Amino acid sequence: MKLAFDPSALVKRYLDERGRDAVQQLLAQATQVAVAAHCKAEIVSAFARNQHDGVMAPNEVQRLVGLVHIDFEDFERVELDRRVETLTLALLLRHRLRAMDALHVAAAQQAAADLFITADRRQAEAAAASGLKTQLIEA
Repeated sequence: MKLAFDPSALVKRYLDERGRDAVQQLLAQATQVAVAAHCKAEIVSAFARNQHDGVMAPNEVQRLVGLVHIDFEDFERVELDRRVETLTLALLLRHRLRAMDALHVAAAQQAAADLFITADRRQAEAAAASGLKTQLIEA
């Protein structure tokens, strides 16, 4: 099964948050994982914010960034090309989404994912309305 992840859900692989077990189970069942080209940057941004806020130590952030690099070697990276841009613009005009959230849905559409996984309810509703089978992970 080909899965596409929004960073709101995928970040749970690395942090001890609600929904982590569900994300781990989905990843274990996946035959392929697709992510938008900017997904890694968003995940590392979450770690960096935690570090800057004093929630995570720098060495823990570096450890997690290393794990992200390893995982992303096996993920299909969906480039933000003209097709993804066209899909994104259509999503933005139909649904009340932020641009970054629409980009992840469009990347999942472009990747022809069997399942799109997110922890964002509004994004999940838009993805489902756009024809993607969607799973909302508890936030």
